[in-house]
Amino acid sequence: MIRQGLTWGEFGPGVVPSDRAGDSKTVSSASDVSGRSFALPSLISDAVDAYVFRRLNARLQFLLMQRRADAPLGSSWQAIHARVGPEETAIIAAERALTESTGLVARTIYSADYVNQIFDHARDAVVLIPVFAFEVEAQSGIAPGPDFLGYEWCEREEATARLLWAGQRWSVRHIDDVIGAGGPAAEFYRIR
Repeated sequence: MIRQGLTWGEFGPGVVPSDRAGDSKTVSSASDVSGRSFALPSLISDAVDAYVFRRLNARLQFLLMQRRADAPLGSSWQAIHARVGPEETAIIAAERALTESTGLVARTIYSADYVNQIFDHARDAVVLIPVFAFEVEAQSGIAPGPDFLGYEWCEREEATARLLWAGQRWSVRHIDDVIGAGGPAAEFYRIR
């Protein structure tokens, strides 16, 4: 049973008290009511996803990039994924990745109102990845970065069929439904 008003740091024995509710705590293990201890994976957010789209003939098309065969996840179709660098915000990292991967500059930038989540077994960490949507001009020229063989513009169904993970497919559907429709809902998510 969890008592109301407790912060995460107050759950286990030998915990440093928090200064105020909501203070972050570094936790490497926890215990249950019987006192048994167990390890916890880290919870981190050091990556971003960027989904590029254009409007062509009144339809949304998503830019998918095909990775080189010798690159990690070789030959797979991907949106743009990047690590957040030191001194970068998530949105700055996503914009940098957009330019490095495609040579494009966004016309409009949206928060996609979604945080993708993955488990990174190499780091024993749950990674939370904010998702951004970048609208570009319909006839923009693309210069694929060195990790990519090429690219294709795909409508929703084709894009979701090519993407590997459920979170990626969900991102495309959500961007198409909410941002692609335009209007007040899309404006709510506009960053600039």
